[in-house]
Amino acid sequence: MPKSSARGTTRPGGPSGPGRGQASSKPRIEAAGARGSLMGAFTWRSGVLVVVVVLALAVLLPSLRVYFAQQDDLRQLRAERDAAAAAVVDIRAEAARWDDPAFVIAQARERLAYVFPGETPYRVTDPEVITGTEEVTEDPLAEAPGPANSPWYSTLLDSIEEAGSPSPEPTAAP
Repeated sequence: MPKSSARGTTRPGGPSGPGRGQASSKPRIEAAGARGSLMGAFTWRSGVLVVVVVLALAVLLPSLRVYFAQQDDLRQLRAERDAAAAAVVDIRAEAARWDDPAFVIAQARERLAYVFPGETPYRVTDPEVITGTEEVTEDPLAEAPGPANSPWYSTLLDSIEEAGSPSPEPTAAP
């Protein structure tokens, strides 16, 4: 069987129809993508890359948020630890001071007003509050305001009536 070089002659009946026996020598014209636009730069490969990056961010962002929250917690715990260590140092220093007998004696004198036998204790009240000497009376009820011989309920009734009465209005100066 002879071989033909034409494209359409490989069929058993040979070329049939108009133009089937001719070789296509014309180049095909295809539409080129737009240059300089977003669609021209966006290929299917770059689309897949964008999808992969978005998925990677969706997976990593919650983990990063937890990591940074844990770092903040760790920083706060370290600050609390340092403060507690400083408090322990202060408490140990206070306990060491109580081992000194002179400190114990000073605290007993200051806080509890203890004195040694033979000493005379004096208690001084705030000198700024005391302005002079007051006369002490024998009967504290003798100087009480109000009627001395009236019963308590009449004093209560008088005070209620006094509280319920309208106060005199001040006169305006001309």
